[in-house]
Amino acid sequence: MQRNTRKKIAPVVIAVLVVLYIGPMVGMAAYAAGLLGAAGGWGILPFLLLYAAAGGAVIVGVLYAMAQRLREIDGGEEDEAKKY
Repeated sequence: MQRNTRKKIAPVVIAVLVVLYIGPMVGMAAYAAGLLGAAGGWGILPFLLLYAAAGGAVIVGVLYAMAQRLREIDGGEEDEAKKY
């Protein structure tokens, strides 16, 4: 049990760091898109929305990969990969 808990620390820490890095950028892009959309800056609005969507997709992907890795650790699959 202790061994599995130690192996779970790295995926969780990395996921938290990525979310803390990407999250504010997504928030700023979405906020700027809202301000520019209200002010009539339609030229850059699609770029900002695309940027916010891409950042959100990165966050979702990282969280999905972390959950998958934690399931692998619980299933004992990390030891099987050492054979190859």
